[in-house]
Amino acid sequence: MVAIVYQPSRRTVLKSSFAGAALWSIGSSSQASAAGPKTIRIAMSAGLDRLDPVRTANGPDLAVISEIYETLLQLDPKTGQLLPNLAVSYEVKEPTLWEFKLRRDVLFHDGSKLTAADVKYSIELIIDPANHSPHFTQLASVEKIDTPDDYTVQIRTKTPDPLLGRRMQPIGGTGRVFIVSKAYGTSHSPQEVNDQPMGTGPYRLTAWRKGQSVTLTRNTGYWGRMPDAEEGIFTFIPENGTRVNALLRGEVDVIQRVPIPDVARIEKSPDAQVVSDPHGLVHTMLLNMLEPPFDDINVRKAFAHALDTKTIIGSLLGKYGRVLGVPMGPTVVQYDASIAPYAYDPDQSRKLLAGRAPIELKTYTSDGRYVDDREIYQAVNAQLNAVGFKVAPQQMEWGRLIAMMSNRTAGPFFIIGWDFGEDDASKMNSFLMSTSSISITKDADYDRLALAGNAEMNPAARTNIWKQAQQVIHDHYLVGAVWEAASIYGVSKKLEYTPQFGENLDLASIKLRAK
Repeated sequence: MVAIVYQPSRRTVLKSSFAGAALWSIGSSSQASAAGPKTIRIAMSAGLDRLDPVRTANGPDLAVISEIYETLLQLDPKTGQLLPNLAVSYEVKEPTLWEFKLRRDVLFHDGSKLTAADVKYSIELIIDPANHSPHFTQLASVEKIDTPDDYTVQIRTKTPDPLLGRRMQPIGGTGRVFIVSKAYGTSHSPQEVNDQPMGTGPYRLTAWRKGQSVTLTRNTGYWGRMPDAEEGIFTFIPENGTRVNALLRGEVDVIQRVPIPDVARIEKSPDAQVVSDPHGLVHTMLLNMLEPPFDDINVRKAFAHALDTKTIIGSLLGKYGRVLGVPMGPTVVQYDASIAPYAYDPDQSRKLLAGRAPIELKTYTSDGRYVDDREIYQAVNAQLNAVGFKVAPQQMEWGRLIAMMSNRTAGPFFIIGWDFGEDDASKMNSFLMSTSSISITKDADYDRLALAGNAEMNPAARTNIWKQAQQVIHDHYLVGAVWEAASIYGVSKKLEYTPQFGENLDLASIKLRAK
């Protein structure tokens, strides 16, 4: 039985190092003393929102979800090729028909067998508009799912969908199809499914102290390779200094998002090390075009040219950051490197805003969710204020902020990071296509090109369409700024961990060093 302790969400709001240290000591003292030799303790930079894979694409949620649930396919980290996982094979039988053959030896955590009915149920939950799934847009091409037998799944799409197979692997955030149990889902309420998730993965949830920690225990009936750690304890420490100190004191074994100033301190430690992956999250400054003031392109232009993003990112992130011209990772097949970031031109911004009263922007900011996010927000706000905006920022705990982003109430602009591990431009639809449940963008030209790109099976033609879409993003000022930050982890020297997919922290792949 899963132990769930409900805590008021306000307790997760850490406004100072002192408050962070106090909450950490309360939330972790018993866990630290109880941690066994095969327990790995991970400190994340933000808390959980949900553990229902149909209803969340939040990074911290997915870090836990991907240990509990699995996908039909997986990605080869070296080649990017799709490999079998819960499915032993897949075939594009027609341009609009994909067939997957399932493994016959997979059990859910309750001992029931995985069948085609579970796969069908999992996809239908996502494409049901009533569920408001953040994965819906990426799977909008699906017309119907047939199950000729218990181990065969046929997915018919409305139009050719070259990326359907990429939705069946766990890397990339939105658009993932994690397989859930139909019997469990139909016999339990959505809240029970969220609070007591039950999948086929290498770990099962055994405790969730909401707002503080999650404990996962190794699934002894797992069909695949058994991970090293018998137990994983995920704690949530948004305050950067507190998280680093917990690693250096040996209270945790892995931390996310090492602040740049603390890299050297960890590297000098006899007990910890820094590991990184340059292909981290693509941070995008999204502008709410659904209402004033950013429904006006001139205001969006003034915003974009007010920011000296290169200096901000260069001074704060150094070699661990790079400014981009479009909101996608440089490893994406269709990435157009010829599109340059917006030029810093505050004089142009002032001219565009001339004659207007200062534009008031009441915003919500994260602190610790992303590398140096607080400092980046502070620099951005100062530069906006200098040209005619009047920013009134309010710090928000990440769980509440991501929930507000999901229902389009997170303010006129905000930073959100996107994982492009699947290396395809269609990921942008999650946050730029107007029909996405989490999009605050509205541009008919982008929508038209995105739909065409989604349906084009010819790789060269797809690339051409997506390059046109990138030009629209740039010319129409659909985003305010873009940069990519490396994924930086602090890791105990008792462990071996090589991040392979940026922000996709994988407990099952962490190895314990032989003594």
